[in-house]
Amino acid sequence: MPELLTISGELSDVLDLYEERGWTDGLPIVPPTEDAVAAALEYTDLDSNESLGKIPATRAEATVHDVAVNAVMAGCRPEYLPVVLAAVRGLAHADFNTYGIQATTNPVAVLVVVNGPIADELGFNGKGNCLGQGFRANATVGRAVRLCMMNIGGGAPQTMDKSTQGQPGKFGMCIAENEAESPWEPFHVERGFDQETSTVSLISVTGTQNVLDLASRGATGILRTFCSAAATVGHQNVQLGGGPLILFCPEHAQILAEDGFTKDDVREFLYEHARVRVADFPPETLNGMVRHRRPRRYTSDHPDTGIPLADSPAEIQIVVAGGAGPHSVLAPSFGEATMVPVNPITLKDGTPVKSVLEYRH
Repeated sequence: MPELLTISGELSDVLDLYEERGWTDGLPIVPPTEDAVAAALEYTDLDSNESLGKIPATRAEATVHDVAVNAVMAGCRPEYLPVVLAAVRGLAHADFNTYGIQATTNPVAVLVVVNGPIADELGFNGKGNCLGQGFRANATVGRAVRLCMMNIGGGAPQTMDKSTQGQPGKFGMCIAENEAESPWEPFHVERGFDQETSTVSLISVTGTQNVLDLASRGATGILRTFCSAAATVGHQNVQLGGGPLILFCPEHAQILAEDGFTKDDVREFLYEHARVRVADFPPETLNGMVRHRRPRRYTSDHPDTGIPLADSPAEIQIVVAGGAGPHSVLAPSFGEATMVPVNPITLKDGTPVKSVLEYRH
């Protein structure tokens, strides 16, 4: 049975104790009282002691109860719990490289992407300011995932977490895809799920770069702007492999689609044209990083040979998100060792749920 902690005093005493024990992200938390945790557990048909998997770096078991505790602490509404549970299953996936994410000097954060009808039901924002403030579902679910990484997986800053500077996204990153304004099939449908199945995906991102293209009225112009923004010596994926995430705003996505570009066409264009010449690398970076970390892509010493921003077109992830305006986002990922887990939100028997109210029956 989980240990029950009794604290006497005021709310400030609770917050001080949690901070002293390293259980917070630096922000005040919601005390995970028995009643609050029980309310969250009403939104799952899993046993509270069931494990969702082991979370690196400690490889501690992430029980449903412990995840619910962290969700309450993060400020989640009880009905958000199914989304957090699906995200934590992703953290436990061996190929997500959670251990590397937890222990690196890179400023890598975990972006949660919610697709399907539950995103609308619970109020996840995939439109204007989806990466910013103002939406409880986005803010608290992203935070809950980070608290699970800290309190279950041991990723405390300056101990296990060696990030040189970190980034604001390490407090939590969560968005919905703007499926309604996307001209393409949604992210989860690309990966074999029905459009009416709600899913939770995890993508590692080392930062977000605004890519502004106000003037281009055609696909080639927009993609050339992206190539210029991405093809840099210091780009994470150019040095370490894998591939970036691109959050296309609806305006850019519509222009691309109207010119006949599918997502695969976009990937192929960026893979072929967003390249850094061998001559542009400092010798130390070329020899110590690119030759060593990306031998399959380092095919020639000729100065004009281009090193692509991804190991293959398929490594470039594309999501449509945001509101009005010609701003898209380029987000390098952690590197070649990190895949993208996509988990459906289901009942215990594996049946996809259309509404979180199904857990209450």
